[in-house]
Amino acid sequence: MVKVSVIMPSLNMADYIEESLTSVLAQDMDDMEILCIDAGSTDGTVDIIRKYEALDHRIRLIHSTVKSYGYQVNLGIRQAQGDYIGIVETDDRICPGILSVMFETAVKYTLDSVKCNFFFCEHICDRSIERPSRPLADAGYANLYGNIICPSDYPKLLDSDWPIWTGIIRKKFLIEHGIWCNESPGAAYQDLGFSVELYAESDRTMYLDKFYYLYTFDRSGSSIRQNKSMLQVTGEYQRLYNDNVIAADRFDKIRRALDWKMLASLVGMTHLVLPMVDYDIYSPLFSGSYRWLSQQISQEFHGDYSDNICEISDGIITRAKVLLADIAGYAVQLKAEEERSAHNRQILTENIRRKKGRTVIFGCGVRGERLLSCLASSGHGVMEMQIDAATDNDSRLWGESFCGINIVSPETAVQRYGGDIFIVANKYHAEDIRRQLQELGIRKDDIVVFEP
Repeated sequence: MVKVSVIMPSLNMADYIEESLTSVLAQDMDDMEILCIDAGSTDGTVDIIRKYEALDHRIRLIHSTVKSYGYQVNLGIRQAQGDYIGIVETDDRICPGILSVMFETAVKYTLDSVKCNFFFCEHICDRSIERPSRPLADAGYANLYGNIICPSDYPKLLDSDWPIWTGIIRKKFLIEHGIWCNESPGAAYQDLGFSVELYAESDRTMYLDKFYYLYTFDRSGSSIRQNKSMLQVTGEYQRLYNDNVIAADRFDKIRRALDWKMLASLVGMTHLVLPMVDYDIYSPLFSGSYRWLSQQISQEFHGDYSDNICEISDGIITRAKVLLADIAGYAVQLKAEEERSAHNRQILTENIRRKKGRTVIFGCGVRGERLLSCLASSGHGVMEMQIDAATDNDSRLWGESFCGINIVSPETAVQRYGGDIFIVANKYHAEDIRRQLQELGIRKDDIVVFEP
């Protein structure tokens, strides 16, 4: 009997799929199957799958006639023989030993799904950066780990827990509730609707406070950063609001949370896509989607954002109000912000180069993570960059790890790496930290405050 079917959709993933497959094969489950659903790769991906298929009976290559991530996932669900289904994207990896724990938990409690935490995986030169994400805790529900919950009872979860690959889902549950991915072309955001349907329909989900999935976030050519992203996201929301894919009573329960998720998506997609189309608000890659989303949001909220059941940040709400009222003005504002950010990144680049890449990061919180992501995504034009340490004034962090970087006290950082550039990543106390570092002996010119 097959316990778990792991669906691995692929299209031209030769540079990644071997490591991805190896991580799945490393699970301590003989009674699983691995369904490699390839959509016509031309880069050697299929040859790699065939090589592994010949070595392990659990692997099955299935050819998809449609280049659609959603179609591939749905094909895998239909072909799956396992009681539970997991999805592993073929540029990602999973941690060893967790799949069996999730399956045993699912069977013990007769669960619709079991979910875990994940890492955002990026690279700065040769260093792997793993930024942890704990969707349940990030939504403010850390006390619910290990409990059977109905996800739709917790509005903030809808925006926080967006991936469909962080756990396993009972196949019978998916079939009975008609939960399928949208089969639109391409490979971006087709899991948005799936995750919302799962959130709405499940009455028995459990989150485990374990890390399971390593999500490759900085792959060049990633589908989530394409100029068609806003069109694809809008298509997902149109399907959810207009096509009755969720039972009426269930949809009524989650509708307000979905409204808030859509509002946050409008801001995020605007920031992603407008720079790609040179801030042209009339671009077909932006204008129609903006029009539909803004009309839908206006219809749902009527200008009243006071309930905020998902606790969307004030900054996002303020931005949403402005871009809904004056998109042309907002485009000008956004362009100015991006130009300012580019200038700040250039200053950071020059300072890192001056120290031949030797760096200490001061600040192990959210802004520190944003700095790491910024360094990973841009490279800052530094061919060689070495992050020697991270530091923070919170002594509870000393000796711990920050996204894979050792955390030391400020005094230790200065003693060991006083010749480095010190980048301050702290929103509210940057000037205090600058003075602190100078008092510890770091030259003023060797201290840079990170401004996103």
